[in-house]
Amino acid sequence: MSQGAGTPEKHVMVPIERMVSRILMTGIAVSVALMAIGLVLGLFDRQGMPTHVVPLADLPSLLRSFDPAAYLSLGLIVLIATPFVRVLGSIIAFAREGDRRYVIITAVVLAVMCLSVLLGRA
Repeated sequence: MSQGAGTPEKHVMVPIERMVSRILMTGIAVSVALMAIGLVLGLFDRQGMPTHVVPLADLPSLLRSFDPAAYLSLGLIVLIATPFVRVLGSIIAFAREGDRRYVIITAVVLAVMCLSVLLGRA
């Protein structure tokens, strides 16, 4: 299948697949970097490795003070948020493509993911 004189046809999902791949790779890389920083800070901390998760409200101040638990906690938050960002990115990509069916399906997936987080806290 080709469009013209020797030009191979590009599958419509290739740009979306690339975007999804970039989001996942970036999310994992940032998460691993944050957790690695937290581990290194924990190795040099007099109190040893952290054993608790830092509350979201306390993260900014504890990150500024180089608290190991804050970096580990933020790394986990980024890791957990990555699939949500990926699904949101897919919704945007499908909307740009004008693929209404996949926008709706992907929005339902995002809603189920959000609902599972909310119900999991109960």
